[in-house]
Amino acid sequence: MKKIIYMLSFIFLVFLFFAFQPIDTSLENSVKVEGVVKNITEAGTKDILFELENDKTTYYINRGFEKGLVSPNAFIGKQVSLYYAKNWTPLAPFGTTSKHITQLQVNDKIVYSEFK
Repeated sequence: MKKIIYMLSFIFLVFLFFAFQPIDTSLENSVKVEGVVKNITEAGTKDILFELENDKTTYYINRGFEKGLVSPNAFIGKQVSLYYAKNWTPLAPFGTTSKHITQLQVNDKIVYSEFK
């Protein structure tokens, strides 16, 4: 019985370790997506949520409204390039439909970036 408890405790700790890894937001770990912005809304705690035309995935800038990055109508209908961080978590082992934006470009002008 003790072996089972130790084994379950170990598995739980490993799960927690992988679940709460910080997201690598470097350029090398980012994926580029291009599209036309269909909608911008607020989600969570002042997060900016972007929806692109013909794309089921949503993209967000964490606390973007709090940072004063964009007005809601600034990019609607415009062609943008988004970079989002590739990451895996045991909390969503098959992926997620919401991606963390690491860089936002409009007409080759960088509007937001987490790259150093």
